[in-house]
Parts: sequence; C-alpha cells; structure tokens
Amino acid sequence: MKRAAWALLLVALVAAGAVAKAALEPGRPSGPTTQLASFQSKAVRGRVHLVVLLPAGYVGSDLRYPVVYFLHGLPASSRAYRSVGFLQHALAGLRRQAILVAPQGARDHDTDPEYLDWGPGRNWERAVSQELPAYVDAHFRTIPDRRARALVGLSAGGYGAVALAFHHLESFGVVESWSGYFHPTNPSGTKTLDLGSARRNRRANLHNAVVGLRQAFRVHPTFFGFYVGRGDARFRAENLALHHELMSAGIPHVFEVYLGAHGKRVWSAHAHAWLGLALAHLTPATRSDPPAGLNGFVTVAKGPAGGVVLRGRIPNSVVRWDRRPSAVYLPPGFQAGGHYPVIFLLHGFPGSPSGFYDSLQLALVADQLISSHRVKPFVAVMPAAGRVTGKRTDEEWAGPWETYLVRDVVPWAESHLTLGTRQSDRAIAGLSAGAFGAVDIALRHPGIFGVAESWSGYFRPFRDGPLAQASAVELADHDPTVLVRREAALLRQQHVRFYLATGFNHGGIFRRWTYEFARDLHDLRLPYRVWASKSPDGGRYLRLQLPAALEFAFGS
Repeated sequence: MKRAAWALLLVALVAAGAVAKAALEPGRPSGPTTQLASFQSKAVRGRVHLVVLLPAGYVGSDLRYPVVYFLHGLPASSRAYRSVGFLQHALAGLRRQAILVAPQGARDHDTDPEYLDWGPGRNWERAVSQELPAYVDAHFRTIPDRRARALVGLSAGGYGAVALAFHHLESFGVVESWSGYFHPTNPSGTKTLDLGSARRNRRANLHNAVVGLRQAFRVHPTFFGFYVGRGDARFRAENLALHHELMSAGIPHVFEVYLGAHGKRVWSAHAHAWLGLALAHLTPATRSDPPAGLNGFVTVAKGPAGGVVLRGRIPNSVVRWDRRPSAVYLPPGFQAGGHYPVIFLLHGFPGSPSGFYDSLQLALVADQLISSHRVKPFVAVMPAAGRVTGKRTDEEWAGPWETYLVRDVVPWAESHLTLGTRQSDRAIAGLSAGAFGAVDIALRHPGIFGVAESWSGYFRPFRDGPLAQASAVELADHDPTVLVRREAALLRQQHVRFYLATGFNHGGIFRRWTYEFARDLHDLRLPYRVWASKSPDGGRYLRLQLPAALEFAFGS
C-alpha cells in the first residue's frame, strides 16, 4: 500500500461521540481537550466526521484561535481521521496555540478519493475545503480568515493539502506537505490516476499550477512548506522536481529532505518542528472585542498605530442565502459617534475583501497615513460579492450586488458605525472589475458618493455576469462614458471627484480606456486625478498607489 505506515500511529481518543475534557478547578485554566464531531455534507451526501483538538485554556476563555486542518493518508478506512495522538503531543510543546481539526477523508467503500471531487456523493474537495471550515467557524472560537487557517497533510494527505490550498488560496494562508506527492496516484502509488478528462487531469497535477503561482501568492500571501525523507523511494524525486520548478519560477517556499523514509517514526519526530513552522506563519490567538453594533465580527488584521480590520457578515436582503464574510477597517482610537468619513472598497472577480487587508495591507497603510496626519481618520467597508447562478462568477458589481451595496451595505454602515452622513463623507473605490463597479455605481446613484475611484479598472461594460443578457439600452445604462455625460451637470453641482489609477501591466485596452475617461472628465470640467505607474509588478504598483488613493479621498 502506498501510505500504509501512517495508519499505525497511536490513537489517543475516547469512544465515538464522547467528549474528553480536562477536569476544571476554580481559578485554573483548562487543559487540552478532544472532541469528536460531524456535520451533514451535501458534497459527499452523508455525514463527515472529524476530531477537534482544543488547546489548553480554550474552555472558559474568550480567545479566538487559528486552525490547523490536518489530512490523513490514503487509502484509509472511515475511522482513519482519529489517528492524531502524535499531533496532540507535538502541539503541547509549542508556544503558539491553535485548534487542530482532523477530518474524515475516506469511507470503507471509498478508500482512496485523493481529496478530489469525483461527482455527486464523492466531492471530497468541496467537503474539506468549503463545508468543513464553515462548520468549524460556526461551532468553535476560530479566527475566520485565511491567514489563520493552515492545511497540513501527511502522505496522500500532503497531496490533498497542497491541492486544496492551491485551488482555494482565498481560504488558506499556510500549507504543508509531509512526505506527500503532487499528482493523484493509485492506491499503490505507482500510477497516475485518470480523472476522466484532460481538464480535470491538468488541474489535479499540481506541477501545472507553478506557472501562475507567483502571481497567486502575491494576491494571497502564502507560506508553503513541503518535506520528504531521503529514503522515500517513491516520492523523493517528485518533491525534488517541484522544489526545482519553484526555484526556477522564483516562488518562495520551504523545502527539506530529512533523514529517514516514509513512516510514523519520522513523522512523529518532526511533527513538533513542522507544526511549529506552520503556526509561526498563522495569525496568533487573539481576543475579539468588536465595537457595539459589530457583534459577530472578529479581528483579522491590526495596524501599527491601533487601527483594526474586523471580519464578519453584513446582512444581505437581496441574495438571502449569501454567507460571504465582509470586512471593516476602523481607525486608531475609533469611537462610536465619531462621524467618520468612509470609503467602500469593492474587490475584483474572482476575489474577496481579504485582497485589501491582506495583499494591499490596508491597516498598515491607513494607520501610517492617519498617524502622520496625511489623512483624516476614516472607516473602510469591504463588502463581499460573487457567484449567484452557481455556473459562473457574476462580475462588475451589477445586478443584485449593486442593489445589495446601495440598499443594504451603505445604510448598515451608517447605522452601525455612526459615520458622517454628507455625500462628501462617502467615497467608493474598487479594484479591476470592482473599479468598474465603483465608478458605475457612483454615476448611477448620484447623491450618495462624493468621491469615485478606479484602481486598475475599465470603463466599458462587458456582457458578463448580471449583464450577460443585457440589451443595448441596459448596457448603455451601465456605461460610465455614457453616464458621466448624462449626469455631468449634477456631478459638478455636487462636487464629485474622480481618481483613476493605471499601471504598466494594466491591460492595454483598459489603460487606454482610463486615459480616455480622464479626457472625458476634463472636457466635462469635472475634478479628477490620474495616478500612473510604469512598474511591471502589478502587486507593487497597487500597493504604491494606495496611499495616493486614500489621500485623494481623505487628505487633511
């Protein structure tokens, strides 16, 4: 069997369904606890079982913790997820604390699904990467953010961890493979599995992901570590090959060839160090004490001067099933009733609010600008949007997402954060498709926003998402070049200002549209600023323009 040794690890758990808890004495913190849990999965059409290791002090504290998701090896039985005793010992000696979750990754009649989606009732990737974190975040005091989630796997679980992380970088900030491999194999580990189509086979072979990984890691900074034994005859060569591919592509990673082969002694000996490395790159346990009105929001980022980014849900009356978390930046010294100006930040597609506070480091930049008195203290609201139909990504913040922003998000922000209520107190900005949405919404709803900003955006609607079936009249009603002429007199009266950022790597036609829109603004006597960069590094260009964008909106 390709990964038999892992199954011999000591199981230090109680009977199924029971909860092992350390005895609590008055005034003394709890010890580590172990829980068995399960949830009903649509992806695998049945219950998925899991072990949850809670750190010492969890019971009775108000801390929220990062989570390590640990994937067992394959082929395996339906009870293999319980083999985590050695991990409990490894975690006990670490300075940083985390919740460890070990989910079921196989069934007695389906022993080697490789953590991939195979069709109705066998979609293990969806179950582990999406349903599992949602269940854990809802039932335990986690930090529900990618920077506080690690995917770690052993042998076939190493393949699963890397595959799921690469396919869902928006959800996981740390990934480790222990004695794993990087393409799906048969139970003996000697042949590549055929997933039934060339597209699925390409996606499952993780060597193919290297080409786009450098940019993906810039958008979603990720710690990637993988380790293999010198005596691991089956998987050492492939690990070395991936290491060289990553080196050639300039992709940061940690790679180690350790003494030993493919077995429990090696993994037990190194678990402390490898888990320690993973925890060192996760957001540490933190207390969540959001301001009044933000119950359910948790801290996911902090600025150097005391600003904070909180993550939670903004109610959606338009797409009622939507559960995507939004984010809010509060400035240093935030006080309810402060009547702060606000900027609404719209992410691109695909994308999420984490792009602003993670990749662009909003809390750091905003804190620095505020503490140096270059801008007034302000609030940033980062709503989340995305797929509605289940078949494609709905782009451009049109349709239901435009309604959600105007009808739900803006009133929610003003009632929960006691913001300024004048038009000049409100700015809207976006990135890429979000930039189109920001300008489009500002023009379609004159009177709400005093500043509209485009960061690497475009100024013509595409037949995509909610506009896929739009008529010519409907498209014109979402065309900023048409809208700005139609509303020019009112915009001048309201003193609405525009900021347009474009970079060297900004698509040629989009860059040209940016300059053409700037000429339109000039001809219409509307105030604007163009920020242009020649940097070929898109991530660096966006980080460089962020201070200028915020100063344009809130310069003191």
